[in-house]
This record gives sequence, structure tokens and C-alpha cells, in this order.
Amino acid sequence: MFRTFLEAHHDEFRALDLELAAFVCVTTIEALTHTAVVHHSESLSDEAFAALVDEATRLIVRYLQ
Repeated sequence: MFRTFLEAHHDEFRALDLELAAFVCVTTIEALTHTAVVHHSESLSDEAFAALVDEATRLIVRYLQ
């Protein structure tokens, strides 16, 4: 599904292998989410979660640029 998104917006990103980019993005987000939930769920406030979302967004956007 994310690869389809990348295909639809390929003109907004640098030239890249869409299959690999989808894998990198999805795996990165999955790992961040999994680690936050498993290891930090009790200490993850709404503000901390929002900050995590912001940082993950910056990470993925910069990777795609």
C-alpha cells in the first residue's frame, strides 16, 4: 500500500527504487512503533507520542527527498 502511495507521488521525491523505499519506510515506522509500545508505553505521554510522530515524519520525509 505504501509503495502505491510512493508511485502516486513519485514526482515529489528523488529518483529511487520504489520497492526498496517502501520497505525502508515501512520497516522504520514499524520498528519505531514497536519499540515505543513494547519498551516505553507506560512513560509515553501524549506529548511524547506527538514528538515521536513528528520525528518519524521528519526522518521519512528527509529520506525520500
